[in-house]
Amino acid sequence: MSEILPVGEDTPGGPRGGRTRRMAEVAAVVSAATALAALVFGLFGLTGSGFGSGGSSRTPAAPGAPGGSPEPPAERPSASPTATAVPPASASGGTATTRPTPTPTPVDTPPAPPAGWHRVDASALTASLALPDGWKIKDDDAMHVNWVSPDGRYVIGVKRDSTHGSTAQAASIGQLAWYRKTADSKMVDLTARSSTLEQGGRSAVRLDLDFRWEGVSSPARRIELFVAGEQGQVYQLLAEDQHLDGASGLTDLFETARTHLRTDRH
Repeated sequence: MSEILPVGEDTPGGPRGGRTRRMAEVAAVVSAATALAALVFGLFGLTGSGFGSGGSSRTPAAPGAPGGSPEPPAERPSASPTATAVPPASASGGTATTRPTPTPTPVDTPPAPPAGWHRVDASALTASLALPDGWKIKDDDAMHVNWVSPDGRYVIGVKRDSTHGSTAQAASIGQLAWYRKTADSKMVDLTARSSTLEQGGRSAVRLDLDFRWEGVSSPARRIELFVAGEQGQVYQLLAEDQHLDGASGLTDLFETARTHLRTDRH
């Protein structure tokens, strides 16, 4: 007859043995569930499931981070971005603006004077012209200068002022109005013809005047040219024959002086 042992904590049917058995069963269930979950997630990752996009729903690690996958080739830029030059900042904090370099004005070099002529500078009037050799200065001030021929017959002069306006047209009209005042100009029996022409690329006015000097019986003729300058003043070139006759060389004198006239010579 077998011996009946008392039921204790260490016997298979005791309290401790029951708890041990239940814990083993729970561990087995947890282990099986963990293995099943790992299998399911592994299959999910292999199939790359998503919402029809064909890509993985997992968030990839940042490129270069530990454990991160390299950036897919399709996401790499096909070319390096083009560098854009940025203008340097100005001293005031704004963007500096590149100003175009001004084109220098071509120097208008007059032709060489003809034989028997020479160039002269009227420095105070910022003008130059050509004169026949042997002529002398008759009048010279801050507004005008006149040269007279050795025989006293011809006069060539240049003037610069703004008395009658800043355009050639206004200056010629004002000057002619003054000539018609005999008490001031001393011109008698005055007739005038006006015409326009070009002088040094600018619009100019020519006046042809026939008259007599007060107290003189012989006729005289004067040709004048008006051309505007850069500073609001008008240049006035004149050539005069004080004893007009059929052999007058006035027209040639005027045209030669006009050809060599240069204004605004600073």
